[in-house]
Amino acid sequence: MLKHLSLAALAAATLSSAAYADGFYFSGSLSGTTLDHSIERDTAGTVLPVPDVGGTSFVSETDFSFGAALGYEQHFGQSDFFWGAEVFYNFENGETRNINGVLVTDIELEASYGARLIGGFDITEKFAAYAHAGVTQVDFEARNAYTFAPPKRDRNFSETGYSYGVGGSYKIDDRIALFAEYTKVDGIEFDGIAEVAGGTGRENPNTLDLSKTTFGVKFSF
Repeated sequence: MLKHLSLAALAAATLSSAAYADGFYFSGSLSGTTLDHSIERDTAGTVLPVPDVGGTSFVSETDFSFGAALGYEQHFGQSDFFWGAEVFYNFENGETRNINGVLVTDIELEASYGARLIGGFDITEKFAAYAHAGVTQVDFEARNAYTFAPPKRDRNFSETGYSYGVGGSYKIDDRIALFAEYTKVDGIEFDGIAEVAGGTGRENPNTLDLSKTTFGVKFSF
């Protein structure tokens, strides 16, 4: 009897370990990315040929992006808790147009990439939930114009923010899993393109935030 119980316990432990599929993985994903852009503009002392009102303006638009990631995942011994680390790259195509007084600012996302840490637990043999946090670099182009006349100016930016979010995964087998995530990227602040109208040379404070809802597939190897 004791022999049979020992064999059963060994088999259960083996099956439990096999379900974990620890190690390296590659993933591909599709996201809906919402880009929020705000500009704080002080027009005091500016003399223009047309009426101008500054203040803070805000705009938000949603578009699709797709990406890939390479990561490593490991459980804590034989427990249901696991940790991971990941590097990622996303091709972004979100665009916004923010009109603040006579200033028109277009933002065009190009890419986001970075690294993050992951911590989670297995709810069942197939379902897992996790949280993630990291650093994200965002590449984008900004274009300034005026509602009344040229000139138009553009500049490429590469700015860093911090990311955080939650996710869940469903294992198809020991090597393939489907996942869904929510990610927020905050803290991207930059001075915009210097204004030339009115001779101010003013650089307005800008803020970008990204919110991403992601669906993808992960391949362990």
